[in-house]
Amino acid sequence: MTQTRGWSYEGRELARIHHRLGRPDGGPGRVVSELVPRGFDVYLRIFHPFEATDGSDRTCTWRALADTRGIPFHAELSHRSLPTKTSPSGEAAWLTQSGRLIHRSRRALQRCLAPSTGDQPVFYAYDLAALLAWDVDAPVERRSTLAGLDAVHEAVCAEMGQAVDGPEIWWPQDCSWVVTTDYDLVSTYIGCSTATAKRIRRDDNLEALPVTPQTRVDFYADHPCHLR
Repeated sequence: MTQTRGWSYEGRELARIHHRLGRPDGGPGRVVSELVPRGFDVYLRIFHPFEATDGSDRTCTWRALADTRGIPFHAELSHRSLPTKTSPSGEAAWLTQSGRLIHRSRRALQRCLAPSTGDQPVFYAYDLAALLAWDVDAPVERRSTLAGLDAVHEAVCAEMGQAVDGPEIWWPQDCSWVVTTDYDLVSTYIGCSTATAKRIRRDDNLEALPVTPQTRVDFYADHPCHLR
């Protein structure tokens, strides 16, 4: 997960988000407030679906995998607590992606955000992805509409001459919600209004649970004996 950034955010819209991140207290691991600013009515964790590795385009929810193993489905559940089945060749049957929401999930999230966004500008930022993959000296930001997410991503990758997951952070001009898909994590986190959260929780294409700014997000969140 993003811990250190090697550049300044001054003069960019992303500074409005970055300056509000952090945690007031110490403790193990990393928490939601290091990804999404404080001050929202509701925070949610959106789990990235597990995808079949056999090319069938099948997906599986975290809850389904947890249920089959008798593991509680909870907000700090780590994918490392869900050992996936393997094929006869030893290939994992299910994998979940870090750093990106699958197309179906992105579309669903856009639909849920649309009523509270309207036609105002939406900002899209590439942070750690830009640092690691592109020869740039500042975060990459673009301004578009909510519906323009995919077009922005395609244009940025074409401009940089290299594909990368993302955007990592996106938010509307009024900051009524902030979505963060950290480069290293297998879930997306969002701060939003109660009404928006209800739409997300009701959408069958999104698997989400409420979290708090203090909820751990790292891979060892549900393994207290591995304090990292």
